[in-house]
Amino acid sequence: MTISPRKGQGRESLTTGGVNRRTPSDRILSVKRSPFYSILEIAKNYKDVIYLNIGEPDFATPRHIVEAGKKALEEGYTHYAGDRGDSELRAAISERLKSDIDVSYDSGTEVLVTAGVQAALFSAVMATINPGDEVIVFNPHYPPYVVDVKLAGGIPVFVETKSEKGFIPEAARVEEKITDRTKGIIMCSPNNPSGAVYSPECIDGVASLAKSHNLLVFSDEVYSRIVYAGARHYSIASLPGMKDRTFVMNGASKPYAMTGWRVGYLAGPEEFVAQILKTHHSVNIAANSVAQRAFLEALRGPQDCVREFVKEFDRRRRFMAGALNSIQGVDCNLPEGAFYLFPSVSDLGQTSQELAEFFVREARVVATPGIGFGVEGRIRFSYAANLQSIEVAMKRIRKAVTRLPRRGGRSIVSS
Repeated sequence: MTISPRKGQGRESLTTGGVNRRTPSDRILSVKRSPFYSILEIAKNYKDVIYLNIGEPDFATPRHIVEAGKKALEEGYTHYAGDRGDSELRAAISERLKSDIDVSYDSGTEVLVTAGVQAALFSAVMATINPGDEVIVFNPHYPPYVVDVKLAGGIPVFVETKSEKGFIPEAARVEEKITDRTKGIIMCSPNNPSGAVYSPECIDGVASLAKSHNLLVFSDEVYSRIVYAGARHYSIASLPGMKDRTFVMNGASKPYAMTGWRVGYLAGPEEFVAQILKTHHSVNIAANSVAQRAFLEALRGPQDCVREFVKEFDRRRRFMAGALNSIQGVDCNLPEGAFYLFPSVSDLGQTSQELAEFFVREARVVATPGIGFGVEGRIRFSYAANLQSIEVAMKRIRKAVTRLPRRGGRSIVSS
């Protein structure tokens, strides 16, 4: 059958039976491409660029983990591992959760191995959120949280956090945004991009609201082991009455420098995990079999590597914060977790997008505009890069800032 364009329409509007075959879906059109990509496009035009935008450790995956991956290949772990994930790995995940957050999960029914934490969140949101459901997201936020909610047909509802309070959510502000259409809350502690580690009071306040309003909680805990100066990660799932309404998501990427291995997990109520399994199976069937065996070694093997990584991150964190604070017009706090700084740059007189583009062109440094995280007037810098590169980048930025556009004949920032 030959289908012809309707009268008055070009081939780009080819239809049949009222269905437009030449346009993307409404749900994907509702999602805007991240402003981060335009920064990377500019960076392609320059040499000797230092990338401080990347959310992955610069360390190599520890040798004992790599060797476990090699051994898995040699032993024939090259087939599907089962859609719930390798059973031995799920047992190790259950053990780790009991050790780290003191919550017991049945490895057979309440743990699902996924192709990274992002796949865990996407699968959970797609399996639980209906069109029109509202999901609370704290600003600043990791952009895929909003994308996932929109792709599920849900409505992201933003709760602003205050920099003067360390970007810690306040229960009163959260409660103001809860309606009869609210179904869940997405949270991330330690936080990307702010580095905030949510206090016990904050976690308790959110838990109380979740219980009183019968809400689900999606808890991204991928940075849980990257904390500094005596800070401690608290999982909302560990509070009374929260395990049965919380999805804990974590993985190998950040603590073990395994971003490219793409393996993570979700732990949650049995009845939900069974449904989330359908979503993950449709996208990935199962997580990478070799990566799962390597992650098993990461969880059960020596943990010195994690402590060494955190020690080095801490050194970089302190240096970068000091360097940024030495630049007039930049105000940077010292967060307690993750590996990002999120300084205020509003006094520099540019939008965060303009400033990020300026840093690429004038300093050959790639950073991430705050607007992409839902907050204007801030830039995210990752210190998951070697200290030498960070030192050079800070010098370049300090010099570049002196060349910012002038106001009234005077430089915005003195040299």
